[in-house]
Amino acid sequence: MKHATTYRQLKPIYDRYRKSGDKEKFLRGHESEIILFEAAARELKRLGAVPLPTTESMKTELANLNAEKERLLTEYKTARTEAQEYDTVKQNVDALLAVPKEQEQQRRHELE
Repeated sequence: MKHATTYRQLKPIYDRYRKSGDKEKFLRGHESEIILFEAAARELKRLGAVPLPTTESMKTELANLNAEKERLLTEYKTARTEAQEYDTVKQNVDALLAVPKEQEQQRRHELE
């Protein structure tokens, strides 16, 4: 969205630059805007956002992605809590099944 907004805002300046007779003079006066426009255009092309999507469609997609993120985060928290409970149960079972060292030493001593 940031790149699309920058692209839209600076497109008129870039068009004037392309049509100007003295490009060097125009470039000196608007160098930062032209650099920002070209960087935004490169990023949009790299992201495959050509033709440029509408702001509304990007906002809708962002809202959908945020909703999906919240749903997955809730699912993750539930799974994490369940995993912690299973870990506690495993530790309890391991503790119950483990033969204490004192009993093991007594058993060895009795066998000798």
